[in-house]
Amino acid sequence: MLISDSGQVYAFGKDSFGDAEIGIQGSKMVTTPQLVDSLKNIFVVQAAIGHFFTAVLSREGRVYTFSWGNDGKLGHHTDPNDLEPRPLLGDLEHIPVVQIAAGFCYLLCLACQPSGM
Repeated sequence: MLISDSGQVYAFGKDSFGDAEIGIQGSKMVTTPQLVDSLKNIFVVQAAIGHFFTAVLSREGRVYTFSWGNDGKLGHHTDPNDLEPRPLLGDLEHIPVVQIAAGFCYLLCLACQPSGM
């Protein structure tokens, strides 16, 4: 994943489970960066890639996840394989996130809870 200075996301590589969100899920190798159309209306500031899943952080502090969601690691109660980026649900739904990190079967979010919440 590459993020431009205008917040656009580009992906390349092997899109085995839709983790690159290139739209050609399978074994095809994409060797040049392709714009991720499903994120073009979201200003992305950070991306984190785990084991066959991807998370991106928007300028507004929302986290979007997609791809192979076994073990609940996508955080939005959808089918295990969700190729469409969707925002996290639950406790972080209304709290701005400032940083993300991904591992084998988890996603970490550093949140900044505004005063008075």
